[in-house]
Amino acid sequence: MVAYLDLILLLNWLFDCLLLYWTSILLKRRPKPIRLALAGLVGALFILLSFTSFGHLANSVWLKLAVSLIMVFIAFGFLRLKVFVKTCLLFYFVTFLTGGILMGIHFLFSYQLVASPSNGLFYVTKSFGDPVSWLFVMLGFPCAWLYAKRVFDDMESSVMLHTGIVDVIIKIKGISFACKGLIDTGNQLYEPITNTPVMILSIASQADNFPADVLKLLHEPVKAEKLSDYMESSWGERLRVIPYKVVGKEQQLMLAFRPDSIHITADNMAGYVQKGIVAITVQTLSHDGMYECIIHPRMMVALNNAS
Repeated sequence: MVAYLDLILLLNWLFDCLLLYWTSILLKRRPKPIRLALAGLVGALFILLSFTSFGHLANSVWLKLAVSLIMVFIAFGFLRLKVFVKTCLLFYFVTFLTGGILMGIHFLFSYQLVASPSNGLFYVTKSFGDPVSWLFVMLGFPCAWLYAKRVFDDMESSVMLHTGIVDVIIKIKGISFACKGLIDTGNQLYEPITNTPVMILSIASQADNFPADVLKLLHEPVKAEKLSDYMESSWGERLRVIPYKVVGKEQQLMLAFRPDSIHITADNMAGYVQKGIVAITVQTLSHDGMYECIIHPRMMVALNNAS
């Protein structure tokens, strides 16, 4: 079989760079591209041992471990021992995960089950160096790179989103609503008269808990001329009208209510919001159901830290 050494080196260098790049994403660190390239080159040059009289060293676990440590050091440097060990372990995790996927794909496409009249069933292995295999690798690499970047970016966004999600219990006229809330710094809604911060609650999944007359009002467009009708509802004495703007549209109105209490539980604090109003919508706020209300950031500051 003909071995194209230059192509082997190129592919190993690209994949080593890719593994280091994925590791940097998980670490939320952005090393210089030249450092990733040099570290990947060290890993790629290691394959040359297999084509020399020292080929037996290429199978040494200790030498492989040493090369990987050098790669991590070149790519990410050495800050502290704990950080360096964490970086190495994460690099090994990414490597083994990727290797398992590639091995699965390799065995999926490079083995055939063939029936033999004399010997029964047996496996026939295709050549991994045929043009189709190389074409698969060359086309698959950029696709893997782009897909991995998208997936890890989504993972990072998801982690950032989860860090802003808290448990919320809202009570209005004796009715309790338990839900997940997103702390949104972009929420700058205030009740215009008292300057009270406003949180937005979606009742798409809890509509049955609401009085029928209030629920009917929430399904209709809010109009200033109907304010007297709103005040006659069963929750009229708690009602507030909140003006808000949407990009590309004129100012609109939203119905809100003064709650009995708002209790928020976060990772490092829990307590009642001292001052807050709850605007209610029948629309879903999160397409994936991760949260059901949007919390004004000032409500977190106002927690009295008493659970």
